[in-house]
Amino acid sequence: MIELKFKRKTGWDGPDLDRGAERRAADLSLKVLKELEQVFLQAFETQKSPDWIYDLGGIDPQSAAFLLHSLGKGEVRISLHNAEVKVCETAIPGLWLLEIGQVKSLVAALLPRSIEAAISNGADRIEIPEKLPAGLFAAPAILGEINDALSQTDISKTDPDTVPRQIDMVRQPLTPTDRTFILTCIGEGPVSIELSGFAESRIFSTKVRGLWRSVIINNNHKVLLDSLCVTHVPPEVPASLDDMGRSAKLVRETIEWIERDLARGALG
Repeated sequence: MIELKFKRKTGWDGPDLDRGAERRAADLSLKVLKELEQVFLQAFETQKSPDWIYDLGGIDPQSAAFLLHSLGKGEVRISLHNAEVKVCETAIPGLWLLEIGQVKSLVAALLPRSIEAAISNGADRIEIPEKLPAGLFAAPAILGEINDALSQTDISKTDPDTVPRQIDMVRQPLTPTDRTFILTCIGEGPVSIELSGFAESRIFSTKVRGLWRSVIINNNHKVLLDSLCVTHVPPEVPASLDDMGRSAKLVRETIEWIERDLARGALG
């Protein structure tokens, strides 16, 4: 592992490298970035999802750290199978850091295949037991409504023009028994997602394919939203085809920044 240090005088807060390692890292990063720029341009022109992967284990750790720092961090973090697989969005829409154990890769896709594969499994509908517990009020009707939405929604793909059907449990007249019963029926799936922003936002897959639970908690620890959402994947998670032109532009800006700094002999 490379130790990350900070050079506050120069403004560069990336890996602290000697000149030789810095030049090597910059050259390798430029090579990857120029290839990546073409990937996003093609995705923009064809309006098809990019499908590109780059194994960071194929370059030295210093260059990998330099490249990752240059790409920045995005707002989406995804965990699969209790963090056996981790996916983090970079500052480039549609570019992800994929970690499977100790193996790290860069992936260009609207959503990485490993996540797509995980969310394609699950039950078709919520199984509601015939014998209901005492104390239920609204839960059976809510679960029935969700099953109706599941049967009427194409959950095989994300439709950016369609607003997903949602039921906010915070706004429903639920008894404690209702809430427990609903959460037991929908179960837990393999995917959990964190979104950074003004509040804590977490999204969880359930044991039902196409059914998600989204929870938003503000800085005062108050639950603002606790909703059940019927969709392929919540629209705030994947990149969109509309992002691809901007992604290519951001990659180009990063290339020009590195080339300009190399020309003047200093990064930052």
